Amino acid sequence: RTPSACRCDRRNALRQLCNLVVQGACSLQLIPRDAAHATEDGSLPAPLKKYTALAPLGSADNRIGGEKRICRSQGSDPAACLKSLSKTLQHDAEIGATGKGGYLISGDIRPEIFRDDCRFVDPTNDVASLARYQKALTILFDPAESSLNILGKPLIDEQERTIAVSYRASGVLKLPWRPLIQPWESRVVWKIDDDGLIKEQAQTWNITSADALRQTFALF
Repeated sequence: RTPSACRCDRRNALRQLCNLVVQGACSLQLIPRDAAHATEDGSLPAPLKKYTALAPLGSADNRIGGEKRICRSQGSDPAACLKSLSKTLQHDAEIGATGKGGYLISGDIRPEIFRDDCRFVDPTNDVASLARYQKALTILFDPAESSLNILGKPLIDEQERTIAVSYRASGVLKLPWRPLIQPWESRVVWKIDDDGLIKEQAQTWNITSADALRQTFALF
């Protein structure tokens, strides 16, 4: 390997480490949660720039994917869109949009079923940007050494326009010391807008964000 390639590998590892440190600092309340949010121009606030200067996730306004799958109704059954979307989500959550592994850990997401400003919420993050969410997932877990299994069929609430499912996952992070995050379970709820696009994805875990952080830095 050339010296320049080695330097590039070190920079990439440092970017990933910076992202994880900032997420952990928020979850442990070392810095305010609001301080980790990007400003309107797509950059992070000044107090966090020293932590994330090497870990950009791109502009929140970036668009990924093709034409959106607008689905207000299908035939005479207004619930058909939700049923169709439920099947797509079950497939993508477990296998990935293109078969590269469940998108919740691989980043193999199907942008066409999400709004570009979709809000993604979990115990450590709250971001309203499809592009940033997808980018973050692609640098976090190694799909070849990670897995996700759906626990039961998705549940559709037609009145609330939500789809929910539980899953069990484990994975190896893309960091030099290859930390293994032990199996955890999560419940994810997708909220659907009037056009049939996902406007919010909210997750809860059966482990705390502090537990996840300790596993990440278990060798230190």
